[in-house]
Amino acid sequence: MASDDARILVIGAGVNGSVCAARLFERGVDVSVLARGKRFAEIASNGIVIENPFSQKRRVAKVRAIGELVPGDTYDYIFVVVRRNQVAELLPTLAANTSRNVVFMNNNLNGPAEIVAALGPQRPMLGFVFAGGKRDGDIIRAMGPFDHSLVPTPFGEINGTVTPRLTRLVNLLNRAGLRAKVSTNIVDYLATHAAGVAALVPLVMKHGNDIKALARSPEDLKLAASAMRETVPVLKALGHKIVPAGQQILAVTPLFVLAFLLRLLCNSKFGEVGAAWHVQQAPDEMLALADDLRVAVISSGVPALALRKVLDMK
Repeated sequence: MASDDARILVIGAGVNGSVCAARLFERGVDVSVLARGKRFAEIASNGIVIENPFSQKRRVAKVRAIGELVPGDTYDYIFVVVRRNQVAELLPTLAANTSRNVVFMNNNLNGPAEIVAALGPQRPMLGFVFAGGKRDGDIIRAMGPFDHSLVPTPFGEINGTVTPRLTRLVNLLNRAGLRAKVSTNIVDYLATHAAGVAALVPLVMKHGNDIKALARSPEDLKLAASAMRETVPVLKALGHKIVPAGQQILAVTPLFVLAFLLRLLCNSKFGEVGAAWHVQQAPDEMLALADDLRVAVISSGVPALALRKVLDMK
C-alpha cells in the first residue's frame, strides 16, 4: 500500500492514463481520472477495465471519474497523459488551476517551451509512460506496468535538478508499483524517444500500420534502420544528449544488424502491442511527431538523407 497521502488527478483516460490511474487506485492512492463523453460514462459506470494482452487476465479498478477541472480544485500532482497534439488545448485549463505540480507524460520532441510559456517555469514537471496497448471499446488492452522492470520510467524537473517534489513523486510511484526513477535530463530522454518513434512511424503507416508487413520488406527495414541511426547526429546537432546513453549504439551498429533487430521486434507480440497498436489508434499523434522531427532535421543542418526520405512518405 502507498503511504503517501497525496491527492492525484490523471488527465486522460486512454491506455496510459487508465493504467496509471488504475494502479494508483489499487495501491490505495487518492486518485481521480478526468475523462469526457462516452469514456467518462464508461468509467463512472464500470470502472477502468484492463486486460493483459498476453495472459488475457482482466482487472477492474473503480477509479473516481470527473468531467472537468475547475480552477480551485487543487491536487498534489496532476498527471497529463494525453497525445502530444492534445497538450496545447489543455494548457489554458491547467494555467487557470491552482495545483502547483503538473506532470506532463507525453511524447515530446520540441522541449518544454510551450508548457513553460503557459504555466510558468515552476509548476511543470516531465515524465514518461508506463504501458503500451490499445483501447478496445471500454476495455484497455495493455502490457505493463511491470513491478520488477529493469528499466524504470524516468521523471524529472525541466532544469535537471533533483527537488523534494520530484523525490516525493518518484517514491509515491514506486510504492504504488509503478517503477519510476529520477532523471536529471528528462528533456533529452523525451527527445531521444520521440525522434526514434517518428523515424519509424511513416514506414509502419506505409504498410497499413501492419508491422509484420514491414518485417517482410528487407528494403524498408534497412531504410528504417538508417533513418533511426540518423536521429543521433540530428539530436546532437540541436544540443541534445542521447538518453539513455545506450541509444548511441545506433550510430555504430552495422545496418544489417539493426535491420535484423527491427525485424525481430516487428514480428513479436511485444512489437505489436507496444508499437503497432499505438500507431493504429493514434495516427494523428504519429503524424504530429513526424512533423516535429522534420522541423528538427531542417534546423539541425544534418543531411540525414534516409531520415528525410522516410519523413517525405507521411
